[in-house]
Amino acid sequence: MDDLRTKLIDTTDQRKAGAAMTFFEARMNDGATLAALVEIALEGEDAGDAPWAAANIIAEYPATLLKRHEAELRLIAAEQWDYLNRPAKAALAKIDAN
Repeated sequence: MDDLRTKLIDTTDQRKAGAAMTFFEARMNDGATLAALVEIALEGEDAGDAPWAAANIIAEYPATLLKRHEAELRLIAAEQWDYLNRPAKAALAKIDAN
């Protein structure tokens, strides 16, 4: 999970963001990666940049995979911090639209 956390932090660095996003785009149908991202996002705002970066990546996943994590996404959507709750709300909207 440390490698995943590093990749998430890399998405916030202009020099590394492209390679990091390629890494995540290649895993958009990987339920195990999504589950790990949800776990990181659930750590909340006090855990640094990785949780909000994870929330942003989570919102890009297809609704079919997101549905499995609806309860956790609702917890993230209830967070006070916009950087966490906005992407979670976008993911939930994707589930609702499907």
